[in-house]
Amino acid sequence: MNFSLNLKNLREEKGLSQAQLAKHLHVGTGSVGMWESTDRIPPVKKLVKIADFFNVSLDVLLGRNNNFILQSTPILPQEESNLLSLFHKMTHAQKVRFMAYGEGMVGIDVPKFNA
Repeated sequence: MNFSLNLKNLREEKGLSQAQLAKHLHVGTGSVGMWESTDRIPPVKKLVKIADFFNVSLDVLLGRNNNFILQSTPILPQEESNLLSLFHKMTHAQKVRFMAYGEGMVGIDVPKFNA
């Protein structure tokens, strides 16, 4: 993904119009529209403001990686991180089976998974 698509996706995920985002960033609506529809990238200070507003890293905003959450992400041991990565790639049906299997392995009743 590139910056323009990332910006549009982040804005839409928050349910904001281009005009609303422009107001938050103290820029014109045309600037947001241009950033979302062309290869134009705002100045670094504005990029930082956008990344902070959406709580993502500059790498994510610029399409350098897919780790969207910057803050409040616990640091997990590699083993747990790998497990979580696999879980995110599963379909809903696979997740349900995986959870049932895990519950059986540890012999406890875990609340039902509703993804």
